[in-house]
Amino acid sequence: MKVIIIEDEVAACDNLRKIIKQIDPEIEILGCFDTVTESVLWLGNHLMPDLIFMDIQLADGSSFSIFECVNVESPVIFTTAYDEFAIDAFKVNSIDYILKPVTLENTRKAIEKYNHLNNLSLQKIISQMHSLLKPKDFAVRILVPLKDKIISVKTENIAFFYNTEGMTEVTALDKTKYRIDKSLDAIMDKLDPAQFIRANRQYILSKNALKDITIWFDSRLLINLIIDTPEKIFISKNRAAEFKNWYAL
Repeated sequence: MKVIIIEDEVAACDNLRKIIKQIDPEIEILGCFDTVTESVLWLGNHLMPDLIFMDIQLADGSSFSIFECVNVESPVIFTTAYDEFAIDAFKVNSIDYILKPVTLENTRKAIEKYNHLNNLSLQKIISQMHSLLKPKDFAVRILVPLKDKIISVKTENIAFFYNTEGMTEVTALDKTKYRIDKSLDAIMDKLDPAQFIRANRQYILSKNALKDITIWFDSRLLINLIIDTPEKIFISKNRAAEFKNWYAL
């Protein structure tokens, strides 16, 4: 059996790796991915694994966004810290879910459940899961206040979102600036992850605004846009490969 783990906590991923190997040393773990972007890139460029262990909340958003970007044809075991009542739908529409903390016992039960399902049952569950997590329409416009009016701005004309002092500033490619009362998390959830990326805590960047990338002295990336930004935009060493992969697509 070949599996992948989608989990943004290093300790939790390492723990799940050890538990899976304890249960069955023959299971091959192909990789562990901690973001929506990284997971989409891997799934879009590799054969589907036999099984996916997937945390619901990842470093750059909900793992449900993965299903909006790539056709996942593998059964999923969700791992989550959410209360049971919050994920009732997944009792029916996934192989199983594991309520954190992940233990040898609850992981063994989930794998045994997978092993006892026949191919027809697996296909039915995958189909049900796709219906539940059907792709949403990404925002093509956002509403912004302008004096005593509200106007709409096309997302294709936005260069970046910048969060400062609890307020989000929207800068268009023509350098026009707007302010909106929404968090970067809420905004990113509505945007197409193929065109926008959460660079760090302060920035969401549009691919249309990128000029080039400078490799910084400590293996970070300095992102240069075609227009000026309030402060320099750095991508951490840990996310450098993910960012370059996103930029290349």
